[in-house]
Amino acid sequence: MKIEDVPMVRVTWMDARDMESGWLSEKEILAAPLAKCQDVGWLVVNNDERIVVNRSWCHEESGEDEGGGVTAIPKCCVIEIEYLEVSSRARWKFTGKYENI
Repeated sequence: MKIEDVPMVRVTWMDARDMESGWLSEKEILAAPLAKCQDVGWLVVNNDERIVVNRSWCHEESGEDEGGGVTAIPKCCVIEIEYLEVSSRARWKFTGKYENI
């Protein structure tokens, strides 16, 4: 996969929410809310069943690139997918040298 060709997105989705432990009133039980969540990253899978968002990407010298912070979300839980664009004004590039601390 060439990560430069994969879209960067912000996904809003609904998830289960665990209520506090202990006794709850019937009113609290019936009003149990869902959790509204957001993930930002590369949209590496988008099909009828699920989406997969990858938050970190590492280019390895060996050619075996790796991803981390991967979230698989059932498509039925997705509310919105916003496609993000990188602004050239918002770029910063390290030009120094890393040193051992």
